[in-house]
Amino acid sequence: MTAPRQSGTAALLLSAAMMNVAYTMLVPLVPELTGRFDMSALEVAAAFSGFALAKALVQPIGGILVDRTSRPQVIGFVGLTLTAVTVVGLAFATAGWQVLSWRLAWGVAEGLTMPVLYQLASSLGARSRFGTARVMGWFGGCCTAGMVLGPAVVGLLHPFLGFTGVFLAGAAVTMTGGVLLLGLRVAPEPVAPPPVPAGRGRAVRTLVVLVGLFAVVDLVNNALFAALEPVLPLHLDDVTGNGVAYTSVLYTAGLAVFMTVAMTCARFVESRPLLVISAYAFGAEAIGLTAVGLFDGVVAMCAGLLLFMTAEPVLYLVARQGVNLVPRHQLGRAFGAFGLVSDIGFILGPVLGAVAYAGLGTPAFLVMAVVAAVSAVGVALLRKLPGRLLATREPVDA
Repeated sequence: MTAPRQSGTAALLLSAAMMNVAYTMLVPLVPELTGRFDMSALEVAAAFSGFALAKALVQPIGGILVDRTSRPQVIGFVGLTLTAVTVVGLAFATAGWQVLSWRLAWGVAEGLTMPVLYQLASSLGARSRFGTARVMGWFGGCCTAGMVLGPAVVGLLHPFLGFTGVFLAGAAVTMTGGVLLLGLRVAPEPVAPPPVPAGRGRAVRTLVVLVGLFAVVDLVNNALFAALEPVLPLHLDDVTGNGVAYTSVLYTAGLAVFMTVAMTCARFVESRPLLVISAYAFGAEAIGLTAVGLFDGVVAMCAGLLLFMTAEPVLYLVARQGVNLVPRHQLGRAFGAFGLVSDIGFILGPVLGAVAYAGLGTPAFLVMAVVAAVSAVGVALLRKLPGRLLATREPVDA
């Protein structure tokens, strides 16, 4: 990798990390949402789901813009600037409806930004000696590094700065990431000739199957993680009486595991059939969620959550490596459509998790475990699909 490409990759990874710092700040502050803003459990779930809905709906638009511009970095800069503005708005919210409104706007801004970041990560990886899988793994790990910092920042600064101060700090970090992205220098993707009419139908089918299959894998993975966001802090608050502190510690440790696995297991993902890896990873998630549901001890719950967070980044990489099989000139649209489908998990997860926990209590975690187990069986049964869907290779142009 040449020096300009190394610096470009480093700038992209740092920008991705900065974008995610503010995102997870809200997770340990769920008890404050229910207290200070008098929001119900379902309203808290709506704040998470509304963000994901807005982000999902905007991502296809961002993907189309990426494929039509020679400088996607500008789109990314605009998206991160808007993100910082919405975080500032949330910092000064004084009522529950304002929290919901700013979360919706935040989702719109991130929806515009995500296809840009995915396309840039794929492009930089394809032009380096490391390949797309490793750079995408580093990208996922750096995104998670930012998510790790979010709860840690809350735990350290919340006693001194309060709700408003920690989100203002998050907005400043996000804006800095946007400036880094604007200065990124990436050579434009070569424009591939349109497919001949005879092959156009096959190309469309390949795009739909690849994106659809791996988007559904990511949807389930996202739904399980998102279901924990409003539920686990409340459960820890009931069990320990200090939900903010315990959630900060557990989520920081879990996201650190996610980061480490995402940045180190790319070769593993490249060397084995994608759907086989998915089956084992969903099985591990099922075991971890079962441990959280069966044991009230903090140590057992921590072990179960860490096992879940070990399997989740494997599915993260599998899904994105599957989308990378799409011809390169269609990657913007592919990642936009992928985000639209996969982010449905972030929409449904918090609502279904909150409803299940309100009605069942602790057994709600066992319901999540069943969903993971069924998913493991489902992807295992798909192993007879054509070989292109089971192996990983660099994306090509049709």
